[in-house]
Amino acid sequence: MGPFTVKPPTHTPGKVAGMTDLFSDASPPQPAPDRLAALEFGITVPVPPEHAAAGFSEHIHLWWPAGELSVWGSESFFDLENRALVETSTDDEEAVWAEVSRADDGRRLEMIWRHQPDGGVPTEVTIVFHDDADSGSRVSLVHGGWTAEASSREDRAIYEAFWPLALEKFCRFMGGTP
Repeated sequence: MGPFTVKPPTHTPGKVAGMTDLFSDASPPQPAPDRLAALEFGITVPVPPEHAAAGFSEHIHLWWPAGELSVWGSESFFDLENRALVETSTDDEEAVWAEVSRADDGRRLEMIWRHQPDGGVPTEVTIVFHDDADSGSRVSLVHGGWTAEASSREDRAIYEAFWPLALEKFCRFMGGTP
């Protein structure tokens, strides 16, 4: 788990953590939700968080690897407009990849991610820009909300390979070295 993820409590309120499983008559643990683990990635870029956030959101068209993830290929134009990540083809067709659900002062961006512009099972992408006094900014990306369904597993595998590539391109765009 990355350094920017808040872990939920591992105990039941009103019970002493770690004590419930000591006794033979303890109730079995509750089954985990039918979810897959979130994907977590991080990079460091040599600029302050507000510049990193602007580079990510206002200039996404300059670094997004459209050849790796797009509807219409490498000639597509990606932009965050009207609180949505929109891909535009050379014929001016548009596809919405994600809707911004929260944006906080250039420090945090949360999106509902669609996987296929015409639908798909939505997941959540959170990007946080942290101050790193030694080197500029630490950028963390968490992509969660994966179900255990086959289509979700397939989509998750795509993003497990895609996000490191996208963050590497973003890092280079911001003047860093991956």
